[in-house]
Amino acid sequence: MLLEKQEITGVKLVGSGRTLGPLELNRCVFNGSVLAQFDDPDLGLVVRDVTARRCRVNRSGAQGVRFEDVHIDGLAVTSLLHLNACVFKHVTLTGNIGPLMATPPNYALSVDLRDRFRAQIIAYYAGVDWALDISQAAFSEADFYYVPGHLIRRDEETQFLLHRDRAEHFGDLKKLPDFARFAVSRFEATPFDTLVAIAPKRSKNFTTWLAELQILRTEGLAD
Repeated sequence: MLLEKQEITGVKLVGSGRTLGPLELNRCVFNGSVLAQFDDPDLGLVVRDVTARRCRVNRSGAQGVRFEDVHIDGLAVTSLLHLNACVFKHVTLTGNIGPLMATPPNYALSVDLRDRFRAQIIAYYAGVDWALDISQAAFSEADFYYVPGHLIRRDEETQFLLHRDRAEHFGDLKKLPDFARFAVSRFEATPFDTLVAIAPKRSKNFTTWLAELQILRTEGLAD
């Protein structure tokens, strides 16, 4: 199915047990829309075989979605897009992207349900050869701390692979500059032992943040 220059407003697709795709989206706009499921830790809400080119997302979000074989080429986002408890397999982001974050299960859920989502996310990634390819993406802001860093294909010049064991043995993190220290602190919020810290190329702070993340590499905390 092809959708071209469509404006989709206020659509809320909520609930598991469905697969969306194959689908091609060209220059579509999503306003106040939600793609989510809140009660299925087995992640039965799937987006698969989707290509989206130069689309825009306004005040929208996702929760508990399994994205597989997806290519996003250019994505304008007017406010930070949270991808809560979402997982990724063979998802490629290229062009101008962001701002977006891959984050834990929604904190409005019960502790038990959040724990079950967390366990299933860990189990899912155990069978994934690679999750995300962000090597050709130019972000305004991005944080993928809830995705195993070693499963992310990256631009090694601006996207840094951090390791939990190195951080734990580093000593006093307070001597690191703010952005670098914040990147390392993400291990407190992720179950994974690696994560990718990004210096977003389209941020006004790019030069400063890149220099700070390079310190992590110099100190042996990052590849």
